[in-house]
Amino acid sequence: MDPKMKRRPKSTDYTSDYKAGQDNVQILGMDVNNPVFTTSALVIIGFIAFALLFPAAAKEWLNGAKGGAIASFDWLFMIGGNIFVLFCLALILLPVGKVRLGGSEARPEFTTLSWFSMLFAAGMGIGLMFWSVAEPVAYFTDWWGTPLNVEARTDEAASAAMGATMFHWGLHPWAIYGVVALAL
Repeated sequence: MDPKMKRRPKSTDYTSDYKAGQDNVQILGMDVNNPVFTTSALVIIGFIAFALLFPAAAKEWLNGAKGGAIASFDWLFMIGGNIFVLFCLALILLPVGKVRLGGSEARPEFTTLSWFSMLFAAGMGIGLMFWSVAEPVAYFTDWWGTPLNVEARTDEAASAAMGATMFHWGLHPWAIYGVVALAL
């Protein structure tokens, strides 16, 4: 038994030789996780180089990827948002939501108000300034296609455009932001 521990470890206790930040390096005064940063940077640089060197091919490939994702997985996007909402409700209602992340002695670094303020600023920031108007107009005018494939510039298109916008900026994205914020 470890002399620093006040109790005998349970079979469910997790131990590891890994130390948080052991792979980090200092770059321009920032603490960066080297494997994650290097892999991400190389992928991003590769995409940028491809788009700059072969713009027509990049446009065709990206439009094809977007169209394929929308045609094949639009149902997954809709269900995924609902799953995040249900997961957040489960965390609120079930006892597992009372588990303190970081152990029983851990205390939050930020107050609840600060945490929600950061979520709001990061998640909604410029999005509300631009997309709150642009998204329903884009749907209504058929710039992106209309929700549910209704005819553009009709009362039905206006209603569908506002419904899709409320879905995109309502409870569902907040559930997604909240779950991701748990990992932060």
